[in-house]
Amino acid sequence: MSGGTTRLGVIAASLVLISGCAVQPITAPPDSGTSTTHSPGQRAPVQTAGDTAVSVAIDHLGTPYRFGGNGPDGFDCSGLVRFSYRAAGIDLPRATTDQRKAGRSLAPDEALRPGDLLFYAPGRKAPLHVGLYVSDGAFVHAPSSGGQVRTERMEAPYWRRSFVEARRVADGASEPTR
Repeated sequence: MSGGTTRLGVIAASLVLISGCAVQPITAPPDSGTSTTHSPGQRAPVQTAGDTAVSVAIDHLGTPYRFGGNGPDGFDCSGLVRFSYRAAGIDLPRATTDQRKAGRSLAPDEALRPGDLLFYAPGRKAPLHVGLYVSDGAFVHAPSSGGQVRTERMEAPYWRRSFVEARRVADGASEPTR
């Protein structure tokens, strides 16, 4: 009778293991760039060109500022923006002043989206600096000589005081991503 009990125990344990696997949600692999968990049959969120550009810029946090730098070993502000958008399939001009002509200007009350270009004029009238909006009031940029690619808060006094304009070069899911 102990052989039958052992066999019954093995069958019961197998059923518990099999049923446990069947109810687990499907999770994107760690290298896919998303941590969203999806149930079978659900579609993954669409990633826009702006999302891709932000992801590329974030991947370069800590990269040193380099005047005229186009990456990936060093960036200036417009070089980081161009490099990031190029990876998303959008070719932007190289200079900050030319990037300010790309896309469309956002109204002051228009909600920012990941990848929107943020232009600053610290202490001057002409925009001399550009960064990419990330989310929740944060942006990523290559600051200045001696600095590294980093994120900042838009509401910090320095950045709030020198903000000039936001522009959108990627209007959503219709934009190409690679």
